[in-house]
Amino acid sequence: MELLTPLAFILIYTTCSHEPVLLAKYIILTCFLIPIFFIDLYNRLILDIMSLPLLVIGVIFSLLPGTDIGWREALLSSIGILVILLLVAWLFEKIRHKEGIGGGDLKLLAAIAAFTGVFGLTFILLFSSVIAVIVVLLIPKVRRTGIPYGPFLAATTLIWITLGSGILQWYLSLLALE
Repeated sequence: MELLTPLAFILIYTTCSHEPVLLAKYIILTCFLIPIFFIDLYNRLILDIMSLPLLVIGVIFSLLPGTDIGWREALLSSIGILVILLLVAWLFEKIRHKEGIGGGDLKLLAAIAAFTGVFGLTFILLFSSVIAVIVVLLIPKVRRTGIPYGPFLAATTLIWITLGSGILQWYLSLLALE
């Protein structure tokens, strides 16, 4: 953790150094995501004391000039993902008679949405799911015991912050070639 945090800060600085509000926004988000990653990985728990303040901070940043998403997008993407996933979780529980999506994951996704908006959230959901499936397929022990989803969300959010716009531009250039 001691090595990961400064490395993440350096990557964020190289991405956002010319935009002080974004730099502060993503440094603060990272300060929450790194402990969430390890706490969920080892304890299978995302604490409300981490995710709920993060949601509020994300919305506050959306009110500031110089940010990358406005308050409407922050609120709508947070509320939207929360409602959609609550419905999916409810349906899963009714059909399978067990919990499929943890409440901590729902709140964390709502908080991430407040920071990243719809495009970031879409990237994060897609890539975290792909990475999780790959890990489950490649590591037999994980297949048997399971693994919490929060670490995948946290890691993919950091990827979005530092590399997301480059990945998005690369993907759009591929679409333009066809």
